[in-house]
Amino acid sequence: MGHAHLNIQPLVSAARLKQALKVSAGETTLRKVIPDNDNCLVRESCINCINGDVGQDVWLRLCGVESGEIELKLKLVDPDPVPVSS
Repeated sequence: MGHAHLNIQPLVSAARLKQALKVSAGETTLRKVIPDNDNCLVRESCINCINGDVGQDVWLRLCGVESGEIELKLKLVDPDPVPVSS
């Protein structure tokens, strides 16, 4: 079946950056993650903020098998959203 690993710390850091910059509308690239020995990325991946949601599309190479890749769409969900005042 294979396995792959991905460090989600850059995604969490990008979410903190979004809060610091107060990004809430439109589409903004917060960070780029490049393939290295600490992840199984096939190619560079951008962490974006789209209309307030922080997400990342990644292609991962499977390890422990002859070949294979998997595409993931990650979205960081804030468990304690800030209430909007009227």
